[in-house]
Amino acid sequence: MTWKQNLELIVKAKLGPRREHIPDQFDYEFYKPAREHYLGQFAINYVPEKFPTIMQGEANSLPMPDSNRQLQFDLKLSNLDFQATDGYLPDHDDQVRVRIEGLTMDMRAENLDTHKTFLQRKEFFEKNSKFEKYGLTCYQRLEADYSFNCYGKSKEPGVSGVLLSIQTLESSVALENKIIPIRGDSYQPNKYGGIWIQWEMNLNNWDRWQEIDSAIWRLLGTWNSAPPSQESN
Repeated sequence: MTWKQNLELIVKAKLGPRREHIPDQFDYEFYKPAREHYLGQFAINYVPEKFPTIMQGEANSLPMPDSNRQLQFDLKLSNLDFQATDGYLPDHDDQVRVRIEGLTMDMRAENLDTHKTFLQRKEFFEKNSKFEKYGLTCYQRLEADYSFNCYGKSKEPGVSGVLLSIQTLESSVALENKIIPIRGDSYQPNKYGGIWIQWEMNLNNWDRWQEIDSAIWRLLGTWNSAPPSQESN
């Protein structure tokens, strides 16, 4: 399949295993499988085939994705087999759900990246709550005893980092023992035309956040077949 996220990120890839649809009350209005841009579920070390870049005319003619059906794929952190779904929560402890979206107008206007966003949120942090874990700098949020924001630098050139949002019923000492979803966000105005990477995993794997971040950027770099004049660093 060849799917355009924007003119600088056009994914050309062989689709992986499909996910199962979980019916809900909004199916009639919102469930449009032909418009889904779901690439599949892949192992964390998956190496996709690299296809030649496409011509500029083809790039221009490809449709943009629906606002609520932008590029998605899942990663597996183990060799265990499990069925991916489009339900509200991850399907397995070792699954990472990834979604790519464009930056909002406000993010573009302020040229916000992940690190700037983290600094903006500091007014909502407990002042003396800072702690370091797994290469992340974390703060407790003001509104809840067990809600945290953590920032970590990315190993990917030109990428500022990852912002993790964590909510748990346990203290920070025992965070890694809980199996509940946490969210990662990466806001990158200078990559692929400006993209917002969102991913969700289970807390028991949050020590692997940097491995996940690197895998996402590696896969996007291989899948991207945008014309050379449109590619970004």
